[in-house]
Amino acid sequence: MNQPQDTGAFTTISGMIGGVMKAITVKPVLMAISFGTLTNVMVYAAASAAVGYVVKKVLDHLADRINAKCSQTLNSKDDE
Repeated sequence: MNQPQDTGAFTTISGMIGGVMKAITVKPVLMAISFGTLTNVMVYAAASAAVGYVVKKVLDHLADRINAKCSQTLNSKDDE
């Protein structure tokens, strides 16, 4: 895996773990957590991680375009 894929995988996994941990720690008694509630939190965590991943990809793409534009501008100034 290259760096961007590693970051995306880490983001997704950490989002899932964070959502599950929140579901477990919010309820004072572990037995009060039903399978349905845990499933809802896991789905929410996965959706949240997916949105975060998409936002990261968009920002990375914009940063690459800006860097390419800046380096193109610097190259044209060097040619003068």
